[in-house]
Amino acid sequence: MQQTYSQYGEEKKNLISDFNEAKFQILRLHLLWQSCNSLSQSGKLIQWKWKLDNIWRELSVDAAEKDDSVDKDKEKYFIRVKDINKAIVTAETKKNRAEIYDALQNKEIFLRQLQQDAGKGSRKHSQDEDDMDD
Repeated sequence: MQQTYSQYGEEKKNLISDFNEAKFQILRLHLLWQSCNSLSQSGKLIQWKWKLDNIWRELSVDAAEKDDSVDKDKEKYFIRVKDINKAIVTAETKKNRAEIYDALQNKEIFLRQLQQDAGKGSRKHSQDEDDMDD
């Protein structure tokens, strides 16, 4: 069955909308990561923690999709972030800034890996793409 011009236009509009949202999410993540760098370097641990929580909210939908595709015996993202958050609270209870810093650093590394796993991190270079140029 052949598409009408209006159906084609609607599909194209939806595709553009999805693309724009992806761009905006990557931009939001970029700005949040910039904030995290500044806050961690200046020792503003509570504000850093809040920014990491913002990043988690941005990536939580991706985490849910990844969790659904993971085998039951593998560590899931939601379980891991819950464990990391417990470590942060434990360090905060002790009022040990070094432990808090380490726990926040672990959360940041975890979130950066999640972003990468979700395909929203740096672009990987593929040998297949090189072969296409030949």
